[in-house]
Amino acid sequence: MGELSNKIGKNGEAIIEALFKEYIGYPDYRENLSISCHNQSEHAELRNNKSPTHGIDGLVHYRTPLDENVLEIGFISVKHSGNPYPKYPRSTFKKHFIDLATGLECFKYSTILSEVQSIAKRVKKTRVIGVLFWLSNNEESKNQDLLEELSKSQLESLQIPFDEIIIVDNARLQFIVNSLERIKLLSGNNYQFVYPSTGLNFKADSNENFGLQMPMEFFAYGVLPFRYTKDGETIFHLACGEGFSEETLVQIISLAKNFDKLQATKKITITFPNYNSQDHQDIISKVKSYFDDQEFTNQIKISGQYSDFRNI
Repeated sequence: MGELSNKIGKNGEAIIEALFKEYIGYPDYRENLSISCHNQSEHAELRNNKSPTHGIDGLVHYRTPLDENVLEIGFISVKHSGNPYPKYPRSTFKKHFIDLATGLECFKYSTILSEVQSIAKRVKKTRVIGVLFWLSNNEESKNQDLLEELSKSQLESLQIPFDEIIIVDNARLQFIVNSLERIKLLSGNNYQFVYPSTGLNFKADSNENFGLQMPMEFFAYGVLPFRYTKDGETIFHLACGEGFSEETLVQIISLAKNFDKLQATKKITITFPNYNSQDHQDIISKVKSYFDDQEFTNQIKISGQYSDFRNI
């Protein structure tokens, strides 16, 4: 991903393609697809666009390890600009959202969907997840988090049917890339994603507890779980997007303890974006003392995250 900083302002699709192909397990990522619009009169009014088609910036599909026998399809939309995010972003966001949601509505009638379903094995249903990457290459917006403001958007009245849409802004992508760059360095580029128990994957085979593909839902996770092996030891790595605090550390250590599927784990690494060893060491010692299992807490190491998704 070393060239991504050169690509993001010129071609937002290029950075997302590299992310999917090189980092999160989708070498067959498809891009620049087109499907017919099956509700053109209504969609033209919603989109202010009379085009008879919808564009798909990227497409992936996989049998999700988070749900039994479910084919999951990632329908990717990339909106990028060299300008800063708008001061009041909800109006622009609504346009981006409508563009993706109307595409998802028509996707269920597409030959692309039929073709993907025809080759899927051991699945009983299909879920299509839209992922909207709204990125700014402007320095003012480098780490800007829009999600709290965008959550106030009033979109229910649109009544566009879809399964799920996940929003990824600069701050979210920064966290994801920081985590990936860190785990790439620590593991020698030989890592896997860990799949948590969801209550819907209780029949999953043991070899589905971890793998090379990152499910689309992880784009919305505040904690990314990885594993890798080094010097014969299995290491469990939790990358936390939230800032370091006593309360957060208690939650993350509790989460790590619940990952009992990784019985071979010898070390646990937890990373925070604002970790400072001098300021936080006493809090770490105090939190570890809350847990009775000292053998478990002795495995835990806390460290920081450093990379910048625009300057890798």
